Amino acid sequence: MIKVWCVILSVFMLGMNAQEKDTIAEISPEMTRSLGRGLKSLASKQQPDGSWRGNYGRNVGETSLCLMAFMSMGHLPGEGEFGHVVGKGVQWVLKQAKPSGLIQYTQGQQEQAPVMYGHALATLMLSEAWGQTRRKDVGKVLRNAVNLILQVQGKKGGWGYKSVPEDGDTSVCVMPVFALKSAQDAGIYVPSATIEKALKLIKTRYNSTEAMFGYTSTRISEQHSGSSAAGTCIMQICGEKDKTYTEKPLEKLHEIMGRINKAKIGHKPYFLYYSSVASFNNGSRFYRPWVKLLEPYLLDKQNKDGSWGTHYQTAFCILAASLPFQYIPVYQK
Repeated sequence: MIKVWCVILSVFMLGMNAQEKDTIAEISPEMTRSLGRGLKSLASKQQPDGSWRGNYGRNVGETSLCLMAFMSMGHLPGEGEFGHVVGKGVQWVLKQAKPSGLIQYTQGQQEQAPVMYGHALATLMLSEAWGQTRRKDVGKVLRNAVNLILQVQGKKGGWGYKSVPEDGDTSVCVMPVFALKSAQDAGIYVPSATIEKALKLIKTRYNSTEAMFGYTSTRISEQHSGSSAAGTCIMQICGEKDKTYTEKPLEKLHEIMGRINKAKIGHKPYFLYYSSVASFNNGSRFYRPWVKLLEPYLLDKQNKDGSWGTHYQTAFCILAASLPFQYIPVYQK
């Protein structure tokens, strides 16, 4: 199946002009096989109901992240080698939608702490699924999910971990913006002012001396390098023109990646994911050298069973490396 998608990608690239082709670095045969093994590992861990179990039990965010990993390799509900896996997963996420618009699994467990993070991931996944399938059931849940995000934006422009208006850390602020931008690109109405307000807040946490975005302020910690990657990525995705917030922090992310094995980064797959998307979105000048650092690292760290740790870590790694396939619209150049 992977070979088939590679052929499709090759045909697609032949139709691109020289400038567009220059933004894409080819995925090596070794990395392609590695990604295939990663998908098989994820598929083997899917629950019969279509979900994946994580740190919070069945979780819509972690399940949606896994589904996006399959989608990034061209697998949609009912389409592709893992079409049945994606189909079951999407149906499970749809069933978790509440009348308020919130997407959250609550059966038989206490309220989960990162509710809005999971909701935003579910919204992002559904917007990509809807953009490619135009299924009415997906569109209905997606619109309600987007409205919920709009309703609980904090006064300063951010979001918190619960479904109430508050301004949280950079990590939780970025994901709802990602979801809103994806929905907007898919044709769902999202006020541009909402996104602009969120970006304005994230910019207040930028440390120009360190060329990094802070976790909750301009205070910088290498432990939270993933937050800077997230901030840099969302600036790229949303079309920020000031290179102070795009290229300079991206150069810093590359410097950190150059010493990734020694860097004291919390949640490295998270860092890899956002840094990859930011690099890819900025074109070949950043993405080609990034791939030269990323692929050897992922090939070395992959486990014998095809995973890169937990299923959400595996999903992040697959999403980080599969960008050149360009199957998920919001990641496309």
